[in-house]
Amino acid sequence: LDLVALGTVADLVRLDANNRAVVEGGLRRMRAGSACAGSTALFVVSGRDVRGAVAADLGYAIGPRINAAGRLDDMTIGVECLLADDSARAHELASLLHDINAQRRDLQTSMVEDAMAKLDGLAPDDIGISLFDASWHPGIVGLVASKVKEQRHRPVVAFAPAGEGDQLRGSARSIAGFHIRDALVEVDARCPGMIVRFGGHAMAAGLTLAPTHFARFAEVFDAVVRERVEIGRASCRERV
Repeated sequence: LDLVALGTVADLVRLDANNRAVVEGGLRRMRAGSACAGSTALFVVSGRDVRGAVAADLGYAIGPRINAAGRLDDMTIGVECLLADDSARAHELASLLHDINAQRRDLQTSMVEDAMAKLDGLAPDDIGISLFDASWHPGIVGLVASKVKEQRHRPVVAFAPAGEGDQLRGSARSIAGFHIRDALVEVDARCPGMIVRFGGHAMAAGLTLAPTHFARFAEVFDAVVRERVEIGRASCRERV
């Protein structure tokens, strides 16, 4: 039950009545000292007291340490930690996750600073923002896109070289009322074959394209966002 609570909070699942009951049950299990060895070890390395566990601990301390392994190293490290039966092994893996998360924070800080500097070079009327840097890590671009989106309140796609080297991996984040995956569907329809693959939902999406297509993608993405925002404004005016 503690793992179900952790997954529910860390994955931002809506806390309706059923999910809220599950999370509370999992937190009670943690506070009672009955959590699995991996969960308990992650509390220890995070400097949190499992006896006073709250949802914020799961979302802001435990979840990010598990996710960091998938962003920078091997996601199975987090899985192995949560499944560990031996407390010593669980603590060893939790310490490794803690170190990886510290690396993630340093990388994220550097990349966000780079992204904010790049914003100064964009046209002031750009609505759909696309960013790329050859030195960026593909596992962090989603966090960069989120930070830029929060500052500019515009849909953002951040790109980094993918592991293969001949492709860019992009992560998109959107604002309320703008469906980012539908926007990528429109970009794909206008430029067939430019996007190698993509998927996602209203608020977040991922995509892959060739480095030579970045400039064209940025142009078309901005145009699609601009048109859809104008259509939305017109619709609002009609209803008024």
